[in-house]
Amino acid sequence: MHTLELILFLVALAWCGVGLFLLWGINGITILRPVPRSEALPQLPRVSVILAARNEQETLPTTLESLLNLDYPDYEVILVDDDSDDRTGAIADEWMERPASRGKLRVIHNHELPTGWRGKVHAMSLAEQAATGEWVLATDADVVCEPSLLRQAMILALQKGARLLSLTPELDMQSLAEKVVMPAFGFFLFMLFPPRLVNHPNSGRALAAGAFLLMRRKDLASLGGYPRLRNTLVEDLRMSEMFKHNGHRIYLAVTRGLFRTRMYKNWREVFEGLTRSAWEGADRSIWKVLGALIVGNALAVLPWVSLATLLLVHAFAGTLPVGDPTLLAGAATALSVIIYCPIILFAGLSPLYALTLPFASLFYSAVAVTSALFSLTGPGVRWKGRWYHSPSS
Repeated sequence: MHTLELILFLVALAWCGVGLFLLWGINGITILRPVPRSEALPQLPRVSVILAARNEQETLPTTLESLLNLDYPDYEVILVDDDSDDRTGAIADEWMERPASRGKLRVIHNHELPTGWRGKVHAMSLAEQAATGEWVLATDADVVCEPSLLRQAMILALQKGARLLSLTPELDMQSLAEKVVMPAFGFFLFMLFPPRLVNHPNSGRALAAGAFLLMRRKDLASLGGYPRLRNTLVEDLRMSEMFKHNGHRIYLAVTRGLFRTRMYKNWREVFEGLTRSAWEGADRSIWKVLGALIVGNALAVLPWVSLATLLLVHAFAGTLPVGDPTLLAGAATALSVIIYCPIILFAGLSPLYALTLPFASLFYSAVAVTSALFSLTGPGVRWKGRWYHSPSS
C-alpha cells in the first residue's frame, strides 16, 4: 500500500500543478465576441478566403452563406471542390452563379492528387495560387461565421503585429461522443501548447486551429506556401511552426458566439478524425505516444480505478476507509474533476461531463495506438475516403 499511497500523492500533486499551469497558460488570452455591423469600416487589406471541400454537401450551403455575408470591405472566397463524389461541386457552382456571389466567389474543381501530396494541402495550394488578396484566410467547409469575424480578426492581427493569426472556433457538440472526447482533446492541446507560450515570440511553442488561419500572403509565399507542407495531415500545426520558427510572429485567440463548427457526428467519425492526426501530431515518435499514454492515464484514469477498487474492498470487508490510500485516491479524483470542470463549462456542457475524463483518456489512448500502428505497419490512416501512409513507413 505504501507504493500506491506515494503514487496517488504524486498524482494529486500533479493535478494541482496542472491547474496552476492551465491558469498561467491562458492568462491574458484574447476572446473575440460578436460586435454590431459598422457602417464606417476602416481601411483594411484585401483578403482571399480559401477553403477545400470534399464531400461537404450537407454543410457547404450554410458555410458559403456565412462567408459571403461577412461585413469585410474587400475580400473574395475561393473554394476548391476536392474530387467530391457527392453534390459538393454542383452546390458550389450554383452558389457561384447567384447574383450576390458574382465577383466574390470562385470555384475550382480538382480531380487529381499528385504523388507525395495530402488531399487537403493540395487543394489549399490550388486555392492559394488563385488568390489575389494581400492576406489569405484558410478555413474549412463546415464553419459558420458571424459577419464581424474577419473584420475583428484582421484588426487584431494588425494590432498584435502578427503575420499569422489563428482563432479557435466553438464546437457544436450534439452526440455523446463529441461531448465526451472533444473537450478533453482541447484540454490536452492547451496543456501541450499554452496560448501564453504560443503567443510569446521567444517561445518555440506554435499552434493554430485549421478552421481559421489568417496569413499575410507575401510571407506565406516566401516560406514556400502549401507545397512546403505537401506531405502533412496536420497542416495547421506545421503552418504555425513554419511561420514562428522563421521569425514571423503568430497569435492564437479564442472566440465566443462568433465562429463555430461541428467537426464530427459520432464515435466512428471522432475516432477516424483523431486517428488521422495523432501519429503525426506526436512527431511520429513512439516514445512521445507511450509517454502521453502513461502520463495521461495516470492522471485521468488511475485515481478513479484506485478509488473504486478501494471502496469495494472496504465494502466487502465491512471496514472504514481510514489510514489507507482511499482518502488519497478520493482527493486525486476530486482534484481531477474540479480542474477539468471549467473546461467543460467553457464548452457549454453540463458539469456532469467532468466525470467522463477517464473515458476520454482511454478513448484517445486507443486512437493514438491505432494511429501509430496503422501508420507504421498497416494500411496508413484514413480520412475523407482516402488512405494516407506515413512518409517514414
